[in-house]
Amino acid sequence: MVGHSEPLLDCGPSKKRGLPHPERCSLCDQEEENIKHILTSCVFARQFWFAILQPLNLARLTPTRTVSFADWWKKAERKLQKQHRKGFNSLCILGAWTIWKHRNACVFKGASPNLQVAVQAFKEESHLWQFSGAKRLAALSLELGERHAH
Repeated sequence: MVGHSEPLLDCGPSKKRGLPHPERCSLCDQEEENIKHILTSCVFARQFWFAILQPLNLARLTPTRTVSFADWWKKAERKLQKQHRKGFNSLCILGAWTIWKHRNACVFKGASPNLQVAVQAFKEESHLWQFSGAKRLAALSLELGERHAH
């Protein structure tokens, strides 16, 4: 469940399997790790969302500390014009996937949290998605990003 705030891993079974099970968030080391924290409450996540939304002139939609990912997404999408919603939905899915993969690299590969690395990974994956047919993601970038870059 996306709005879930239970710990991600049950320490008992994961300990038995030898899986890493951080007690604190792998991205900020400040709070207990749960899905709400990782995707919206974590300072790293909020900086990430700001970094990908700001070039599109959508920084005002950056999630707050208290909102779940699902609630944030739903409320933010409603604030957009209808023609930008599909692109925004792709951006949210890709953003959450990027944060999750970066978190996993920190937990399972010993990587250090790095906002620039995560944002660059998002940009590279976004280009692949657009190349593969995510037309609305490309349109969102062109219409909102280019228009405000001048």
